[in-house]
Amino acid sequence: MFRFLLFLLYILSTNVYAQWIEGKASVAVEDAELDEIRVMAIKNAIADAAYKNGSFITAQDIVLDGLLVSSKAQIRTQGRIQRVEIVDETLIDNVLTVTVNVDILPLFECDSDPYTRSLVLSQFQLLKPSQARHGNIFDFGRQVTQRMAQQLTDNQPVVDTLLINQAFMPTSDFNSIDHSQIAAKASLLVKTYHRQYVLFGFIRDISLFEQVKEGLLEEDVSLRRNFTLEVYLLDALHQDIVMQNSYHGEGDWEFDYNETIDLNNSLFWRSDFGRVVLNTINSAVLDVSNTMTCLPSMLPVVSVTPGYLSIALGTRHGVKEGDLFELYQSPQPSMEAQLHYPQWYKQPDLILEVEHVANRSAKLRSSDKNVPLIAAPYDLVSPAPLM
Repeated sequence: MFRFLLFLLYILSTNVYAQWIEGKASVAVEDAELDEIRVMAIKNAIADAAYKNGSFITAQDIVLDGLLVSSKAQIRTQGRIQRVEIVDETLIDNVLTVTVNVDILPLFECDSDPYTRSLVLSQFQLLKPSQARHGNIFDFGRQVTQRMAQQLTDNQPVVDTLLINQAFMPTSDFNSIDHSQIAAKASLLVKTYHRQYVLFGFIRDISLFEQVKEGLLEEDVSLRRNFTLEVYLLDALHQDIVMQNSYHGEGDWEFDYNETIDLNNSLFWRSDFGRVVLNTINSAVLDVSNTMTCLPSMLPVVSVTPGYLSIALGTRHGVKEGDLFELYQSPQPSMEAQLHYPQWYKQPDLILEVEHVANRSAKLRSSDKNVPLIAAPYDLVSPAPLM
């Protein structure tokens, strides 16, 4: 069974209660290539499911490249299509029929803001590097991390991702994550990168196994490979793990047992196991994006000058001149104490207004000249609620 993910433009922030709708479509093969007909049938089936849900989407709005499903169209819909699972394919009398389950997310509004979330992505490492000897894929962790970064980048309206060349913590430490570890690493990342969220984790399993099927005359033995990904999303400012999930898939290992695999070659990523890895990554990326969408944006103050403060959020993230923010401060006496023991209190009479905005930064001042701006680096700002 192949899994395809459908990413639509994010129109509104939403909660994450999905509804699965079945869609079905049949297309005559005639003289066309079967792969082309299959793509057309999948698109029509997705459109059928969307129509049943009261959504307006045509097959032309859907782009299939064999690995991912994406759409750049502005969709008028009562729901967002999240993932697509192909549950059945039959070819009878030269007619291909495809049945899909489509994960449609109702557009419930959540208390959120329109700004792109800022994320640090650390390297995902292999829990058992010895498992990489089959295929000599010791670079597998870095490759998985890069493809996760690419999928997050493709989801730019929601996430602004910075990939760093270091792991959040050794894989051996994941057996017992304690708050002191999280606090120390989170505070360092906030000071270094001025970003709210950190995505980290590890690859638990890439073991090979034999699958045996009974045949008429003899057993059919095929080689398959596991892929299990452990994912953590950390709100570094509050030192709180806001999402923790495990993702698993398995696929046929179509290579010789001792063959050396080139992970930079598209032939690997188009193999059955390569597709499983990409689709598993996309499931994780989708959940990460949805989780961050309904969480409030909070940014540390980067610098303070007389009458102004600066944050690392700009036009790239949806900030405009005139946008309003609130200031949160900590009673802790030092910057280190603030970051290690986060307790934040809103300044009740102060509203900050964006006076100047650049691509990745903005300068804010008090919207009321009678209310002085007293702030320090690593205070926090958050979008003011709409009146």
